[in-house]
Amino acid sequence: MCMIEVNGNIVNWEEGLTVSVLLNNMNYTFPMIVVRVNNIMINKEEWATYQVPDGAVVQARHLVAGG
Repeated sequence: MCMIEVNGNIVNWEEGLTVSVLLNNMNYTFPMIVVRVNNIMINKEEWATYQVPDGAVVQARHLVAGG
């Protein structure tokens, strides 16, 4: 079975999985998220087309402003 790691959790991987689909599947809807795949920052404009490879380590972090 093909898997990826997302924020430390093992998740099933499928052929053609994009960052957008992954975030949607994980219910990550916060408007300000930074995504790294295998330690490479993925720009939001690329999420719909960037395909996450099998075995990837994905970090999706919410940006929070404080004051």
